[in-house]
Amino acid sequence: MSGFSLFGISCEGIDAALVKRHLLLLVLIAIIVKFIVVFFTTFVCHSFIDYFDLQYYLQAAINILQGQNPYTNFGFSYPPLAFIPILLALIPAVLFNSATAFFLSFQFLMVICDIIIVICVYLIGLKLYNEKTAFVAAFLYATAFSVGYFVLTKYDAFPTSLLMIAVLFTIYGQTVKGYLAAILGFFAKIFPALIMPFMVLYNSRTGTVKSEIVLLIKVSIVPIIILFVPLVIINPKVLSTYLFVSGTSVGVYVNTATYTIYAYLSSIFHIPVSLNLISDVMYVCMGVIFLLLLYITYSDRKMQPRGFLVVLCCAIFSVVFFTKFHSPQYIVWYTPLLALLVADDLVKIGLFYLVQILAYIEFPLMFGNYYVNLQYTNVIGSYGWYMTLVFFTVEYIALFLLFFMILRPVGGVRKKIREDICSLQ
Repeated sequence: MSGFSLFGISCEGIDAALVKRHLLLLVLIAIIVKFIVVFFTTFVCHSFIDYFDLQYYLQAAINILQGQNPYTNFGFSYPPLAFIPILLALIPAVLFNSATAFFLSFQFLMVICDIIIVICVYLIGLKLYNEKTAFVAAFLYATAFSVGYFVLTKYDAFPTSLLMIAVLFTIYGQTVKGYLAAILGFFAKIFPALIMPFMVLYNSRTGTVKSEIVLLIKVSIVPIIILFVPLVIINPKVLSTYLFVSGTSVGVYVNTATYTIYAYLSSIFHIPVSLNLISDVMYVCMGVIFLLLLYITYSDRKMQPRGFLVVLCCAIFSVVFFTKFHSPQYIVWYTPLLALLVADDLVKIGLFYLVQILAYIEFPLMFGNYYVNLQYTNVIGSYGWYMTLVFFTVEYIALFLLFFMILRPVGGVRKKIREDICSLQ
């Protein structure tokens, strides 16, 4: 046994040669899965690889080439760090004068981000489990084929990699690096900011909440001055970027739990209730759950890394579940944490892959045929309408079962029962 160091993370008592073999194999698997996803989607399912978002990024890059400034001369729905992969992918596109070169380069960069996530999952797994189970956790994420589809077609792998780097550093006690990664994640997309309050409370176990808040503010000053202040001065409307991604400016999407509940109440049980009322109730529920998770993190002064991951995963999922704005790629946000939390149980692993199957069916297979963002494509009461409603019902039930199994303290309960029996004897 020896030690190893990666990403500035040092682990003692770990077989370095085994870790290197694991990581090499995991990276290879993650890459192969992407090719399989493309082949299976196009040639087996006869579906499509969604290039809509990549075209949006390419248009932004073209605008910059033409001398336009983002957020001022043209609208852009992402925070400033989104231009890192966009401008990097633009280089080969200009060299070869090819839009295809841009798409392939952007996909390559997202695969690199995906590999970073795989490595983070493995290293975090080493903190929770032994090398074998850590490998299983990273393998689960690497083979999460629905996530693989969105890695190739969306941008979310980049902010998710920053989120997982933040979690990694936090788990290993490198507080400043963790805060910095989370802040940078926020400037890539809004959701990494969700974990920052929990990071502050978790890190305060060895200090005070006040000292952690002060440290977070200190770490935030430079990124804010560089990445945010100039944009606000140039154009205050840049704040609308975060309003857009929060979903406050759009209608209720039909692939949300909000609309699914509304469909049952209004169309199945004929209860006269407005969609906006259900949405408001869902947001209240989200707020209550978020406050509860914060309280749990604050009150548990001996919280272990696994408990921290459970809280983070539930926080991110609750936002995805209760909001009225939903894109299928949101599954990328919490799947790395899910992979870590199910790796030690075969039933949970089975549910994990069931969720992946359902998410893949939702998009791309069902999109356009059974639903689009704001409506089912079949009329109410038709066979296709019922199929769509039942599908989303099953999908959310599967997710709830998975999170229920993650949350239930089965091991602890059984241990307590055994201890009580032994004390009686």
